[in-house]
Amino acid sequence: MEITRENTGEMTATVKISISPEEYTENVNKVLKDYQRKANVPGFRPGHVPFGMIKKMYGTSVFADEVNKLVSDSLQNYITEEKLDILGQPLPNMELTPLFDWKEEKEISFFFDLGFSPKFDLTLDDSISIDYHTIKVNDELLDKYITDIRQRYGSMSNVEVAGEKDVLAGDFKELDAEGSILENGIFHTSKIMIDTIKDEEIKKSFIGAKPGDTLVFSPTKASGNASETASMLGITKERAESLDSEFQFTVTEITTMVPSEMDEEFYGKVFPDSGISVEADFRERLRAESEASFTGDSDHLFMHHAQDKLMEITPMLLPDEFLKRWLLESNEGKITEEDLSRDYDKYVSSMKWQLIENRMIKDFNVEVGDEEIKDFVKDRYLPGWRTMPLTDDLKKRLETLADSFLETRHDEVRRIIDGLFEIRISALIKSKVKLIEKEISYEDFVKLDGERH
Repeated sequence: MEITRENTGEMTATVKISISPEEYTENVNKVLKDYQRKANVPGFRPGHVPFGMIKKMYGTSVFADEVNKLVSDSLQNYITEEKLDILGQPLPNMELTPLFDWKEEKEISFFFDLGFSPKFDLTLDDSISIDYHTIKVNDELLDKYITDIRQRYGSMSNVEVAGEKDVLAGDFKELDAEGSILENGIFHTSKIMIDTIKDEEIKKSFIGAKPGDTLVFSPTKASGNASETASMLGITKERAESLDSEFQFTVTEITTMVPSEMDEEFYGKVFPDSGISVEADFRERLRAESEASFTGDSDHLFMHHAQDKLMEITPMLLPDEFLKRWLLESNEGKITEEDLSRDYDKYVSSMKWQLIENRMIKDFNVEVGDEEIKDFVKDRYLPGWRTMPLTDDLKKRLETLADSFLETRHDEVRRIIDGLFEIRISALIKSKVKLIEKEISYEDFVKLDGERH
């Protein structure tokens, strides 16, 4: 076998692989003879089908498989041995690769185009300044959180007049086209949450209702989808999908959520074992935890700023024509020429960041261990397991679940690994560059984050 490489540009080359009959004939015949032993052809005993017939039946596909396998392995080995840092994958050059007849045992040549990764210097130190925005929870936002939490820990109470967030219990009776109760129609008792009604006119008709009132409306129109209609009326989703009747709804009870009082009992429910007894301490604890919960959002925005900054100060050239061709061919029709023309800058940015990220991983020995991945999966199955007193049986079950997840859900595992690497890269960048910490309100943070899109 002979492998040669010719540079076709500053960042591209073409590799020629020539293989002789001696290198592929033996494997092709070996596979065909195995077919001969197993072939079941009418008129011949098993294992006695003439080799010529087997070759005629399967020769082309076997030849193609074996030669492609040989060429592919040889190309990958060559790239590894030569330490070639390539972009994407090698692309077959069909213009240079000659057509050949598998029946003729002769030397065959294959040509592949390569694109090379750019060489660049990476700077990652305190000469680089990057903004880090810390979200501060102001009193207005804190009051909103407190209102929501008081509702969550509140209690239901009966009222005489329905408000826009109340719940009405009552009896449904299906009506016919004339507005009379339909004999053998749908009869059901259930509840309606007014603020979940999709149709505004129907919603308005419920506000102000009293026990004993009767309302006529279309449940299908009110709910907006078959699943909710089915739940409301106690019927199957299939029946709800074709339902267009109006219903009479007689209100039997109206309940409202009464917010929890701001007292020591409420503080203890929200923050167990905290010992909080006064509102000022509760507000500060809630403010601190709310701000801490925004750390992920701050980190996410920081990474976008870091990407922009590092790509700005790390110029690199890419083999554009090769890259465009690779994007089109590797996506097998999922990307059109029009898509590529419109979004090529985005693909380039993504490629450049991947190259910078890979350099950081290599230069700073960034790693994500197998046990770390497994522990992350365990967190999904049993949050807080790390600090729990687990029995041996529960430990074993958790281990088995994690192992099964890693073995069968490869796409999700890949996303987990990518996420863990992003956390590592973010921490690395923070530790190296000069952080310009800026406090910002949640509203201004949302605006700033929105400017990226």
